[in-house]
Amino acid sequence: MISSIVKWKRRLRRKISRTRWVARLLNRDLSAPHGDDPGLIILQIDGLARTQLEQALQDGRMPFLKKLVDRGHFEERSFYSGLPSTTPAVQAEVMFGARCAVPAFQFLHRESGKTALMYDQEWAKRIGQQLAAEHQPLLEGGRSYSNIYAAGAVESRFCAETMDADNLREMTRPWKLAIVACLYFFTILRVLGLAILEFFIAVGDMIRGLVGRQPWRAELHCIPSRIGVSIVMREWLRVMLKLSIEEGAPIIYANFLGYDEQAHRRGPGSDFAHWGLKGIDGVIRDVFKTAHKSDVRDYEVIIFSDHGQQQTAIYENETGVTIQRAAERAFDAGPLAGRKVRGLDDYGTRGPETDQRGRRLLRMKRGRTEAPQATADELANDVIVTALGPLGHIYLPVELSVEEKRDYARRLVDAEHVPLMLFRGAHGHLEAHNPLGSWKLPEDAAQVFGPDHPFLAEAVGDLMRLAEHPDAGDLMVSGWSNERLPSTFVHENGAHGSIGSEETRGFALVPHAIHLHHRRDAKGERYIRGVDLYRGAWGFAHPERPLTKQHDHAAALEPSAMQAEQSPESAHHLKVMTYNIHSCIGIDGKIRPERIISVIRSCRADVIALQEVDANRQRSRGHEQARMIAEALAMSHHYYAVSDWNGEQYGLAIISRYPLEHIQSGHLTPVDHAHRSEARGALWVKLATPAGVVNVINTHFGLRREERQRQAAILLGDDWLGQIPAGEPIILCGDLNDGPKSLVCKSFGRRLVDVACRLPNHRPRATFISTMPLRRLDYIFASEHFTVNAVRQPRTPTAKLASDHLPVCAELQLRLPDLAAAQETRRE
Repeated sequence: MISSIVKWKRRLRRKISRTRWVARLLNRDLSAPHGDDPGLIILQIDGLARTQLEQALQDGRMPFLKKLVDRGHFEERSFYSGLPSTTPAVQAEVMFGARCAVPAFQFLHRESGKTALMYDQEWAKRIGQQLAAEHQPLLEGGRSYSNIYAAGAVESRFCAETMDADNLREMTRPWKLAIVACLYFFTILRVLGLAILEFFIAVGDMIRGLVGRQPWRAELHCIPSRIGVSIVMREWLRVMLKLSIEEGAPIIYANFLGYDEQAHRRGPGSDFAHWGLKGIDGVIRDVFKTAHKSDVRDYEVIIFSDHGQQQTAIYENETGVTIQRAAERAFDAGPLAGRKVRGLDDYGTRGPETDQRGRRLLRMKRGRTEAPQATADELANDVIVTALGPLGHIYLPVELSVEEKRDYARRLVDAEHVPLMLFRGAHGHLEAHNPLGSWKLPEDAAQVFGPDHPFLAEAVGDLMRLAEHPDAGDLMVSGWSNERLPSTFVHENGAHGSIGSEETRGFALVPHAIHLHHRRDAKGERYIRGVDLYRGAWGFAHPERPLTKQHDHAAALEPSAMQAEQSPESAHHLKVMTYNIHSCIGIDGKIRPERIISVIRSCRADVIALQEVDANRQRSRGHEQARMIAEALAMSHHYYAVSDWNGEQYGLAIISRYPLEHIQSGHLTPVDHAHRSEARGALWVKLATPAGVVNVINTHFGLRREERQRQAAILLGDDWLGQIPAGEPIILCGDLNDGPKSLVCKSFGRRLVDVACRLPNHRPRATFISTMPLRRLDYIFASEHFTVNAVRQPRTPTAKLASDHLPVCAELQLRLPDLAAAQETRRE
């Protein structure tokens, strides 16, 4: 009944939805039927390091995201960008599973002799097509917005690879513009207000630029692109994402550029950079709620950043010369003396990379410049230097010996104060030179990266792989220093692309429904990288099509192995969960065992008592739900069919990461057709925990008061709880269909403790109905052998949808004296 009401409300919402009206105006396909197939939305916040995310959450800059994190909706992980730590490289790994696809954001393409700039359509398209030919694109059949690559998407907007604006042209018809303006009148007012505010901020930056003797034309040209990237594109992404959700796209990937733009200019921790995060948080909130109300698919949302940013010093300001001029002076002696040094960077007239990319995405010709190109003669005779950021490449016209490269690297470090030089040495080593000395990688990684680098072992491997890229320079120049503030070779206060500890450390907020392979750093912290996200997202979005190409990834960490090594003290802790799963039929009518699994994972319970569990029933697609859930969690289970209709079963299950022994199961009361009461039963197992044996009983009581009291009396009698010795620990879980002050709960309270009432300063919360909890029906009772350490109730968006009940989770601790007494009782 509740599901029917929810579905009716959703149908009504869809009929009056302005998003659907706009979709019809744009001739979008809205023919997808009601369904519960999985759908995935990946939202990338470009350039936001995990450190900056945590600061933004603490400062209240992203209130909606903080609420989701605090409620345990996501697994929160560090995201290692790989090298180079730039969007083209990271998106190649996330979208195709390919590491180190490009050597930098800008580089010399040796085969063609052209300057490759990855926000140019020519190069984004060339690299994207090459990746698609060698790997399986993640976004097949999906949508790609504001990214570098289309990655197999049937629709890609604002992407460097496609650069089209079909929807913009479609919207220029006057009558459609008028209707959309009416539908989004207040939204347009908000965007205009934000644009005006951003305009004044940009004017202030322009004035500071003029004071700093920057070209006034370049500063003036930056204003419209900043408004476009930070405000207009963000709001346009909101609309495009919601349209794609209404269509039922199987996978959607969108990238928010606003923070990265501001962080490049003012620094990653600046107030102005963080100011834009609140607007991004608002779009995430809108998209998230639209996705969870979709009737077409069961969407999950991943939020992550591809890389972070380092606060940097500008090399030119520190040394008085550009990196190109420094290279000229360094190469003025030795075997390359007399050769010209040709720089491929003209950064001063272009402005930050996001400004130029924004101009291309928004089709703004004014202020847009093209990447400089070297002539054939220059390629054959000159030293070519390109360093668009903190990582650059030097291409030599002739082959030099290792000793000659070493000499030039020392000159650049010692005389020109370049923080770090790298080149391929002998015997497969990568040589590094910094002010501390000369080093060989991988052996001396700590002296180059710093001993506290969060991804030391993996980053050194990626750096060696990067040096072997066919388009990498003969010498690589980096602004990274573990002794002082890192440098960048262009005019920016925040930078990324090199090997720094912040620029390589993004974040990933991944819902529990998506199972990822994890890695561990030297301190034991779990993290992921692009290829792990690629494999996990592929498995969720394309479950019927396994990957045909094997990718390097971390060893799988099964849920049961996540807590493998326990201290003697933690061995006495037991996390218990009770959950009426409503046959895995959500409040929206969708049959999704994956939602139940996601909610259970969020609690990290050791033992789970489930009620209303189907097996082989038509209404739930014939799933054996207990087995399905247990296998997904890599746990043991026991199922008891309270009711059986010619093989279609309905009953109780206990799932445990510890070995369990079935003791007893049976009816408490049989079917009563006269009162329309179904059979009710109980399931009793013993768990072999590290602390000893624990009795666990799971039950589900009836709807009438008289039958509940009778069921409680039987369960407390000699056939069930009455035959358990007083010295043995007991946990009783279940949906009692009765309130905490009822006779049923009071009768159990004479023998056991209601754990939700035992915890000081904890107020027990209602568990039914999940979307608007009004009554407390689900309980965990425990014997006096346990101390209650914590009680929680997941109220994530997934938990509210997955069933008509909310689960209850409790962390219990066996008291050691009671445990010793119980063991002595068993021996007697």
